[in-house]
Amino acid sequence: MVVRTGIGFAFAATALAVAPAASATTFPIGTIPNFYIASGTPFSKSITAIFGNGFNTQTPFDDSFTFTIPFYSGVGSGSLSTSFSSPVNHLTISQLFINGTLYSVPSTASGQSVTVGGIPITAGVLNTIRVVGMSGPAGGSYSGTATFSASVPETTTWTMVLAGFALLGTGMRRRQAKLSYAN
Repeated sequence: MVVRTGIGFAFAATALAVAPAASATTFPIGTIPNFYIASGTPFSKSITAIFGNGFNTQTPFDDSFTFTIPFYSGVGSGSLSTSFSSPVNHLTISQLFINGTLYSVPSTASGQSVTVGGIPITAGVLNTIRVVGMSGPAGGSYSGTATFSASVPETTTWTMVLAGFALLGTGMRRRQAKLSYAN
């Protein structure tokens, strides 16, 4: 009985040693062709970036795409998709994390696709899009788009705020004048 358990343990350990580990790769913004800005600059109020990866053989992957917006806080949105024409280039995304939050990536007969929005992005903080999965026997690829919009008020909003402060100031000034005559 002890011999069988030892053989079973040795077999399990060998199987685990042969199984490929997921390749963890980090792509900071500007890593062409994997993660780059398509429109805007890191200092713009509106930015669109393209990200993705491709594989020539069957391999597990764990890819992280990192970026920091230096000046503006705002909201992010984006999409991620795969497509394949046969089972040999069938790439499967098992997990999608954006800033630590797990998102579901639904599957169809021809690939996977997800669109997300309303993700808070804080200025000066490192943000991460993490994609985990397995490529098919002949490889495969995935691609995505990330969009950022700053939460900076429009000019008309600032005008209304300043007009409101002016009206408050005028009202307080008149009120003080009435109180001074009552004495």
